[in-house]
Amino acid sequence: MGPTKSQAAADVLIFIVTALVFYGIEEFLRSVNLFPFPAALDGALSLIASFLVVIILMKWRDQGWRDFGLRKPNRWWTIPGWAAAILIVNIIAQNTLVPAMALWLQLTPPDFSRYDIVYQNLPMLLLVMSGAMITGGFMEEYIYRGFMIDRLSRLFGGGRRGLVLAAILNGLPFGIIHFEWGIGGILLTTVMGSVLGLMYLAAKRNLWPLIVAHASLDALLMIMLYYGVTP
Repeated sequence: MGPTKSQAAADVLIFIVTALVFYGIEEFLRSVNLFPFPAALDGALSLIASFLVVIILMKWRDQGWRDFGLRKPNRWWTIPGWAAAILIVNIIAQNTLVPAMALWLQLTPPDFSRYDIVYQNLPMLLLVMSGAMITGGFMEEYIYRGFMIDRLSRLFGGGRRGLVLAAILNGLPFGIIHFEWGIGGILLTTVMGSVLGLMYLAAKRNLWPLIVAHASLDALLMIMLYYGVTP
């Protein structure tokens, strides 16, 4: 059954407040020089806290991991194929739709300067890439594709129409949390979030292909920045 529309709205509000509060805590720790790797780990504390809140809300509403897409697929061998398809669709969107929209809106390119520490620095590359693959690949997918699409679809009345709207609009909060990348970065990740959301529905709401694809995108980005190639 799951939560009602009002409960779904309350859950989304709790999630937003949690993210803002913990990002504020991050800002304070950064201001007093108590936050490690302040550039590369921006938003990590907020993301981890949000992930824990999502788990608490899941248990509170008598839902399980399966309800947010973490369930055994009928055929595990299909996961790499789905992940590759998701990866290709994302790359196509990022190299066609995003540049066209950025040109039309006259936006600056995404700002990846916070990751300058990985340039020609193998130990830092491995550290930041591992963190990005875990927090981005797993936590962000569970939060934004699993939890957020579930809650937004309930707000939109459920059914296929509600799911499609939720899949598209989940890209907006996903883009906003990447505000450190600048306006161009918000556009990039908003489109990415919407594409991932629609592919999540195409994969019959199984999260594993999304996790693999997202982790691969993060790894690819870090490797490019290690070699000084700006996407």
